[in-house]
Formats: sequence, C-alpha cells, structure tokens
Amino acid sequence: MTTARFPAQPFAARAMRNFLVHSGHIPLVLLILEALLARPGYFLRVDPYLLLLAGLVQAGVAEWQAGRSAPSVLLSNLLGPTVYTVLEVALEGGDFFLQWHHQAYWGFALGFGVIQSMQVRLPRWDAALVLAESVLRSAIPLVLYAMFEARSKGAALSVEVFFGDHAHSFLVIVLLLLGVLLGFAEVSLRRSLARVHALTAQLRQYSEWALGSGILDKAIDDAKTLSLKRVNRAIVFMDIRGFTAWSEQQTPEAVVSMLNDFYAAAEATLGTVSPIKLKYTADEVMAVFADAQSAVRAGTQMLDGTRTMLSSMGLKAGAGVHVGPVVEGVLGAQGAKAYDFIGDTVNTAQRLCDAAAPGEVLASVEACAAAGIVPKQTRDVVAKGKREPLRAAVVGVSA
Repeated sequence: MTTARFPAQPFAARAMRNFLVHSGHIPLVLLILEALLARPGYFLRVDPYLLLLAGLVQAGVAEWQAGRSAPSVLLSNLLGPTVYTVLEVALEGGDFFLQWHHQAYWGFALGFGVIQSMQVRLPRWDAALVLAESVLRSAIPLVLYAMFEARSKGAALSVEVFFGDHAHSFLVIVLLLLGVLLGFAEVSLRRSLARVHALTAQLRQYSEWALGSGILDKAIDDAKTLSLKRVNRAIVFMDIRGFTAWSEQQTPEAVVSMLNDFYAAAEATLGTVSPIKLKYTADEVMAVFADAQSAVRAGTQMLDGTRTMLSSMGLKAGAGVHVGPVVEGVLGAQGAKAYDFIGDTVNTAQRLCDAAAPGEVLASVEACAAAGIVPKQTRDVVAKGKREPLRAAVVGVSA
C-alpha cells in the first residue's frame, strides 16, 4: 500500500483523538469516582489533573510510537498508570497502593496492553481480540461501580451479594452487551477502513501514473495546480535509434518487454534529479524539469543508464534538450483528460532529439545558457517545420 504523501493529521489532533477513544477512558472514570468519594473541593486539588495528565501523556507517546517501525503497545498502555503512580506516590506515599481504584487502573491498563499486543502479533485473531477489547472497555464503569458500592456500604465485595440485586444483574448484562455490540461495530468499521485505504492507495497509484507524484501532491493541496498556465520549463526528449527496424523482427510481447525495461532503466537513473512529469510514448521518453541544469543532467544520465540494455540488442538512443515557455495543465474534453505540456518549446526539444547522433545529448544554445554551460562548439540543425535552423551544442555523450 502506498503510504506516502497524503497530508497527515497534526500530532496534537491525533493525540487528542487517542485520549478520547482510548487512553483517557480509565482516568476519566476514575476522576468521576474520586470526585464522588471525595470531600467538597476535589477539583481544587491536584489529583484530578494528575489523572488527566497521565492519560494525555499516554496518548501522546502512543501516537509518537505509532510512527516507529516496532511500537511497544504494552508499554505505551502502562505508561498512563506509571506516570500517575510516580506523581501520586510522591504526594501521598506508599498508601497509594492500598487504594483499590488505583489497583484497578493498573489492572485495566495491563489488560488493554495484552489484548492490543496480541492484535499486533496475531492478526488472524483481530476480530475476536477487538471484541475482547470492547468488552473490557465496557467493564471499566461496571467494575469500578461494584467497588464503589462495596465501599459505600462498608462491606467486602461479594459476587453473590452483588448479583443478588436484579438491578445489578441488569446493569452487567446491558453494559457487556453494549461492549459486544460496539465491538462488532468496530470490527466492521476497521474492515471498511481497510478497504477504503486499499482503494485509496490503488487510486493514488493510478493518479501518479497519469499525473506524476509531484503534480499529484500539489493538486491534493490545491486543485488550481491542474489549471492551464503559461510557465517556463526545460524539456528533455530521448528516443531509441533503429527501433522501428528492430521491432519489425520481434513479437509484440518482446517489444513491450523491451520498452518496459527501457522505461525502467531511464527512470532509475534520474535519482535526485526529480522531473515534474515523465511521459512514455512508444520508444520515446519525455521528461519535464523546472530548470535547464537538471534537464541536461537528466538527459546524460538517462543515456548512460539505458546504454547497456540497448546495446545488448544492437540499439542506441539520443536525446535533445530545450528550455522556454509552455502551456501546462490538464487538457482534453469531458471524456478524456491528461496533464500535458504544449508549445513550441516541446516541439523544439523533440526536433533536437531527432537530430542528435546516437549517444549524444544535443541542447539548444538557450538551454546551454540557462544551464550555465559554455559550449565549445555549436552546430545548426535544420528541423522539420522550422523556418530558421536551430543553433545547438552537444552537452553530453554516452559511449
């Protein structure tokens, strides 16, 4: 799946979401419980804010770890109670560990950590584990309510006594049933999101093939990127010499295989010289750059990178470079559109490519000047459709 390059949600927003859907559940329930058990003025003390801090720290670390290759789910779940325990022990001393709701915090945190770790390690059991996590989550208020009632009545917690009250039985059944139902909803949501993510990645791949990754990224942020506009671009054309004669002797499958190898070899050589757009047409590669220096370097690198695979078939390539104004953007009618570059600059680069000898990169004097190249020797190129010869120079040679 393609993961790159769609705008990411801000870290603070992701951390807050984690707090609201997971890390804050136990602290919030404990806060309500402590507020009910405490004397007036509870919210003037530090205790409730330490609970909130523990949940927020856990949420932040969990989201930070999510970007790492091997996040520790168990440890991130235990971070909340650890932070709370360290801070509260510093204030209350060892009596902290004798309070049953503090023990419950650790118990639930450990339970969530184990279940979520198993989800990572046992993806085949993901649905069952999601259900188990949802049931455990619904048990948080149930368990703490039982402990709260036992303390308020000054009696030991007894399962028999607790379930002897039909209201308690009703509460247990409803909360656990809600946990199961929410678990099924979560499983369904995760599966739907997985399908959406797979479809999104697939559509992105198709869009990159049509637009190029650079244009697509900009278009996602600003749709006006696709509008027609007049800009200066450096254009490189490279094509195979003798391709037509060679392809006459080959099967269509062999021709397609060779062209795919040719395209792949050309693209692999670009490295850090990132084109605005790559376009493949039969035996021809067109690359568009923002500056002439990158275009000249790319032309030379593409010739060098495809030399070995072409020479094994008795073939060579030549390239041409020109710089100037083009109209760039989405062209076409309602039924078919494509991102393209139109103008005499494109035609001139193609004519220079046609005129280049096998293994040569032939650049116009305009492209040389824009790239900061002082040619040692120039030649006039008589190009089809041009009233005046084109003045050009060889700026790269592939043996």
